Amino acid sequence: MTLAEQVKIARKNLNWTQSDLATRCGVTLRTIQRIEKGEVAPSAYTLGKLVDLLALGREEVALNPQQLAPTPPKKSKLIALGALIFSKKNHFKILLMFAALTLISLATFWLVTPNSVKVREGVPEKVTLQTINCEGKTSCDFQLTVLTKEGEIQLQKTYGGTSYDKASAVLPTSDGGYFLLGSTSSFGAGNYDILLIRTDEKGEVVWQKTYGGFFNEYGEKISLSDGTLTIEGLQQKCTTANVSNDCYLEKWKFTVDTNGNLP
Repeated sequence: MTLAEQVKIARKNLNWTQSDLATRCGVTLRTIQRIEKGEVAPSAYTLGKLVDLLALGREEVALNPQQLAPTPPKKSKLIALGALIFSKKNHFKILLMFAALTLISLATFWLVTPNSVKVREGVPEKVTLQTINCEGKTSCDFQLTVLTKEGEIQLQKTYGGTSYDKASAVLPTSDGGYFLLGSTSSFGAGNYDILLIRTDEKGEVVWQKTYGGFFNEYGEKISLSDGTLTIEGLQQKCTTANVSNDCYLEKWKFTVDTNGNLP
């Protein structure tokens, strides 16, 4: 049985819609639809969420084992050199080797921490984020488009759910990915909430988060500095418990880290 079939069957056994599963996984409805059709393979992060949420046995998942567990490293000249060092019991060289490995580990940790994510400077391509698919007046989506300097489409992806998702701003990052900002009525707690999507360099969703309460919130601008994202927009305030003529909009500005978490 393929992964697509396993996901679809397990989801239906839980009486979840595709939208339910997308929300729980933190991805778009379209991503779940494509996974169940076998059009795309889920990222390692999404695969882990599917396995946990749908109680799929990892030994049963019909997917390339490389996506389930790290590939055992092949023997290399570096390993052979390490064996030679140990075989000679050269303690000074062993100490140097461990020091080098420690430095490599620290450098790797620094590179993957949220604070290492920065704005990508001097982006040669043209990056745009726009609202599409509003013609039917029942839903809208985000569309990320990346064009080469020659005007050829390098990347084009659509994001959103079953209702209105309206794009506002895109921020290219130093690791090749993107932060996408807008407003959504497909996800979140209120009629409209601010929607922030993090993608990798291929435009695949790494995570998505919403911000807001019962009333309406709209995302407008996003900036990144020293590992902190600043989001600016509008927040609806009402003098009553429900939306009424006594509601008004105020400017709203808040910060999150590069994993989308509030302080």
